[in-house]
Amino acid sequence: GYYYKVINQNNRRVTIGLNNMIWHYDKDLSGYSLGQGGYYSPQEYLSFAIPVMWRERTENWSWELGASGSWSHSRTKTMPRYPLMNLIPTDWQEEAARQSNDGGSSQGFGYTARALLERRVTSNWFVGTAIDIQQAKDYAPSHFLLYVRYSAAGWQGDMDLPPQPLIPYADW
Repeated sequence: GYYYKVINQNNRRVTIGLNNMIWHYDKDLSGYSLGQGGYYSPQEYLSFAIPVMWRERTENWSWELGASGSWSHSRTKTMPRYPLMNLIPTDWQEEAARQSNDGGSSQGFGYTARALLERRVTSNWFVGTAIDIQQAKDYAPSHFLLYVRYSAAGWQGDMDLPPQPLIPYADW
């Protein structure tokens, strides 16, 4: 990707960019049958995104606002439902060999909106919040987070730019 720094100051940054992804897999193993991996693995994938980001900090505040619009295209080919026939009992192999997962293609638009805000309450205590809204066809992993952070050593220097929220250990 490419990013252009519209504003690049110590306490304020504004960027705009253009991202492109191209990738492919030899086999589509997105099914959940024996021998499949259950992971997204198209034979063709192409996407473009235009992200915009504004980050700023003051003595006790730090925040980030961002948005991105995107377009993507993917294609999968028809694949055997059971790619590892040696794992299928001999009596069932003929029937299993006839079964397949149909391929196809799709394309569409998506967007992301993100906001982070952190406040230094004292030199030891910080509170923050973050929201991440993502939307695309069949995919909408949005998140909301509130956190409190304690720093044993304390800190009165510059706030992080951008804010550094806690990273969830698990997500469900």
